[in-house]
Order: sequence, then C-alpha cells, then structure tokens
Amino acid sequence: MIEQVGIPTVDVMMYGEMAAKVKPPRVAHVRFPFGRPLGEPGNADQQRVIIEDALRILETATEPGTVVSLPYRWRREDYALIRRQRAGRER
Repeated sequence: MIEQVGIPTVDVMMYGEMAAKVKPPRVAHVRFPFGRPLGEPGNADQQRVIIEDALRILETATEPGTVVSLPYRWRREDYALIRRQRAGRER
C-alpha cells in the first residue's frame, strides 16, 4: 500500500529466502540473528551503518524485487571504523 501511493520502501531482512516468497520491492539482507535486523542493542555505529546501507539501496535499486546481501558478519566488524572511513576521516 505504501509503495502504491508513491512512497518507496526497503526492508531489512535476516532470512533472504523469505524475500523470494513475499517479494518486497527492495531488501537489505543481513546475516544477523533473528530479531536483530539492525544489529546489537546499544551499538549505534552498527545500526547506523545498516540504516545507511538500506537507504543507499532505496536510492539505487532500479529493479523491483532487488535483494542486496550486506557483507557484515555479526560481532566481527568494526562499525565505528566503517563510519569514519565513510566520512573520509580514516582509512
């Protein structure tokens, strides 16, 4: 309904195979535990990175049903470093 009135959406999903069944317009697929699509509670850097990636998919996905698997692994990434790199402050 939201898409039908012209508002684009992106879903953050942990179960990539479900995207094929429910066919949302755009999906950011994360390999995180169920119930944690944006990351760990209290990890603002991790949550921000996932949200930024989802918004980027929202801007760039041109085909309906686009599924983008994000490369992050649960508790193995330095999300503060990723944010600094994106801001051009550190390599």
